[in-house]
Amino acid sequence: MPGEGEELSWRWAGVRFSIRGVDIAIELRQLRYFVAVAEELHFGRAAERLHMSQSPLSRAIRDLERDLGVVLFVRTTRRVELTVAGTVLLERARPALAEIDGAIADARRSSQAAAGVLAIGSGPFSGVVAVRLVQALGARRPELSVRIEEEITPESLKRVGARELAAGVVMESPAAARRHHVRVDALRDEPLLAALSPEHAYARESSIPIGIFAAEKVLLPRERPGHMFNAWLLTLIRAHGYELERTMATLSAPWDRRMPPVASGEAVSVVVAEWAGDAAAGFTAVPFDPPLTFPMDLASCWPASEAVDALVRVAQEVRDAEGWLTERTARTELPDD
Repeated sequence: MPGEGEELSWRWAGVRFSIRGVDIAIELRQLRYFVAVAEELHFGRAAERLHMSQSPLSRAIRDLERDLGVVLFVRTTRRVELTVAGTVLLERARPALAEIDGAIADARRSSQAAAGVLAIGSGPFSGVVAVRLVQALGARRPELSVRIEEEITPESLKRVGARELAAGVVMESPAAARRHHVRVDALRDEPLLAALSPEHAYARESSIPIGIFAAEKVLLPRERPGHMFNAWLLTLIRAHGYELERTMATLSAPWDRRMPPVASGEAVSVVVAEWAGDAAAGFTAVPFDPPLTFPMDLASCWPASEAVDALVRVAQEVRDAEGWLTERTARTELPDD
């Protein structure tokens, strides 16, 4: 096995590495995992960044070290440090991944440009808003084709920053413009509703006090993609003087597959009006007292193309004409703000 001080050589094309003349195929996934751990120097933080659990990440790094035949990290109970081999790999892996990511992004952009298509990301709560923007843009610019892609906020922001998406309807995220090099416009304060069993004591009331709701067992998504929403909801309830002390984890599945525990009375949840419109879902939606809203923003590519500029202008016009902002003021944040 090569010693730590020995030079490692490889080429990124095909992502094949050569150690002592032996070619070893390395998956891009393994390189991304390695770079995340090498930059964070902490397996827990790297796992959060990669939206995965720590155990499979540690296993993947061990597999990578075994495949390469080198030790990449020195692990102790108090710290994680790069070895010489790990430092060399990090120096080469960063530009390799950047080049590959750039090639993929260029291919996607060229495909979308050739087809004249604007891709817009939309999360679970923002589907109706995204559709409304597409309708408005189509009425004003019928020559533009628009595609909606379902994507959670962290991924939408990354893809808009990489110009894989023209824009994304995302939940409000502090410093998103600067972190992802995108433009961010306040778009809508979406009313939140409490999802209750039809037999719940407040199911036939005009509203439910936040304190009553917070005392219930609240349904929250289990998987990591839902953790950003969970943290936001906990903070929102806490800002009103309450804590969610009892929760029930559910799969981050389509909304209609999440609701059986609510319909049966095992738990309560939060929904938007779009989710509450299907009587077959088996639950009742009631406004909160005082009202709660889910803040949505429009993240768009920066600098903007003429088509993206048109999308942003239409979004602002619809927002202002239909009074979408009820809690926040209209604002625009740019990467350099």
